[in-house]
Amino acid sequence: MALDIKEKLKNIPHKPGVYLFKGKNQEILYVGKAKDLKNRVSQYFRKEHDGRLQIPFLMQDVTDFEHIITDNDVECLLLENTLIKKYKPRYNIKLRDDKNYAFIKIDYDCEIPQIYTMRNPDSKNARYFGPYSSALKVRETLNLVRKVFPYCANKKVSNRPCFYYYLHRCPGVCIGKISLEEYQQTIHKISLFIAGNISEVKKDIQKQMREAASQKLFERAADLRDQMRSIEVVEERQKAIFAKKVEWDFISYFQTADKSTINVFVIRGGKMIDRKNFILEETQNKSGCDIIDAFMEKYYLETSDLPREIFVQELPTDIEMMERVLNEKSQKKHKITITKPNRAKKAELITLGIENAKEYFESWSRDQVSELSRTTLALDELQKVLKLKETPFRIECFDISNIQGTNSVASMVVFENGKPNRSQYRKFKIKIDGQPNDFAMMKEALTRRFHLSHREDTEQKWPLPNLLVVDGGKGQLGMAVEVLNEYALDIPVIGLAKREEEIFWPGKAEPILLPKSDYALQLLQRLRDEAHRFAITFHKKLRSKQAYRSVLDDIAGIGPKKKKLLIRKYGSVANIKKLASPEELSELASLVGKTAADELTANL
Repeated sequence: MALDIKEKLKNIPHKPGVYLFKGKNQEILYVGKAKDLKNRVSQYFRKEHDGRLQIPFLMQDVTDFEHIITDNDVECLLLENTLIKKYKPRYNIKLRDDKNYAFIKIDYDCEIPQIYTMRNPDSKNARYFGPYSSALKVRETLNLVRKVFPYCANKKVSNRPCFYYYLHRCPGVCIGKISLEEYQQTIHKISLFIAGNISEVKKDIQKQMREAASQKLFERAADLRDQMRSIEVVEERQKAIFAKKVEWDFISYFQTADKSTINVFVIRGGKMIDRKNFILEETQNKSGCDIIDAFMEKYYLETSDLPREIFVQELPTDIEMMERVLNEKSQKKHKITITKPNRAKKAELITLGIENAKEYFESWSRDQVSELSRTTLALDELQKVLKLKETPFRIECFDISNIQGTNSVASMVVFENGKPNRSQYRKFKIKIDGQPNDFAMMKEALTRRFHLSHREDTEQKWPLPNLLVVDGGKGQLGMAVEVLNEYALDIPVIGLAKREEEIFWPGKAEPILLPKSDYALQLLQRLRDEAHRFAITFHKKLRSKQAYRSVLDDIAGIGPKKKKLLIRKYGSVANIKKLASPEELSELASLVGKTAADELTANL
């Protein structure tokens, strides 16, 4: 053991916190948490560790470590989760593509609360449901919700109804047909419905029906009756599991050589309302406790739908801390407990969950193999059709986006082994802006791209593609050939025209036409569509910035703060132009400074 590590071990306090193990290049290898940092970290450097199989492999690579003290166990868990997301350590278990799991969000920041899907929870004044492992499941849920409880798509009350009002899928809060207070009741029912508390929703509707009937609001009562009937239909479809109206989660897992599948049965009101599956990566040499630990920390820190009791296949390593975290997050009167069932129906559901997890993994594996096969076939087919010397493992595609030559941009997207490599994407702000000439713009983008490949600075040098694709026909292709010749680059290049999906090849008058079912054409289409999406996104961003630009942006000494101050004071640039009296000009100078005020009045 290195002397500096021995010294560091002596100085670790007996306090809760997070520790980070580092490799020889100071990269983060592993992030962990502990109630007692000194005892926990010291344990790793002893010859006899706690029996976890991955520790010897980890400690072979560890050259340094650091620790962060926290006030309590809850802060410790939250900080660990944040650091794992930030550094993505090699030895930590990963929830596969966790950023792609969807949530249902009810956003209360708008005048009319909004309901939509999103990937990453980002607002405190909102309620989230999820994560859902299937985006299709989220869409189906929201479609069902809109049928049972019509909700509005507009953010503010105005004279213009939202689109769904015409489809009878909005109650009309956007045009004042019902009040915001009444609409809040609908939002409350939607929250209960998504969370699976159907019995509470029914009680709420029955109460509102009685109130509406007593006030002789018969149309309102009829709408509530229809909602009740829809809910009863949904309720009949759900499988009854337990006689009692319990709120439980059952977590099972199936482990393979390097991955594990998690199955979650969601029981609400005694009925199974959902089944969720997740893939955990980097679980080789991990125990069942480690797998359950890693999943529960990631899943329950994100979800807002917490049960009363959680049944697991294996108990997490620190049940007390996990229960404390869940109870603090829940802020409910009842205590959330974690249990491993041994008999009866609960144990049967855990066993059924293992079978579901295994089946999901096998299905997922088949899809992965199928996708890999399609990609391999597409690359092989592309090599044959275009008569390439080698398989096009790296393909670059360029697209141009502009409106009448303004805010012109170019995008470069990269597919490696048939899949997008977003870290290699590049965007170019075209310098010849103002001239609607797609050919010249394409030439500029390609010139700037391949100029970087010839730089002596190797850190800035970009790898060359095996195939270059330009979005367009013979004109864009001609520009690409011209640039490649200028830099003496022997790179195959093609143009892909949108209308008939024609593939243009240098020196050939007739384009190549492939069947729509051809894997090679489908790969090129995905590549071209991704380049178009990337270019459009950048173009819209520039256009949005341009919309907020004014003559004030061109005055030296007037930055964003002073610009905001001037608009707040005078309302518009037109009002600033009207300033004429010495007193008004003096006040202007006091706001932005005399030099800036003189230049401003001279240029308006």
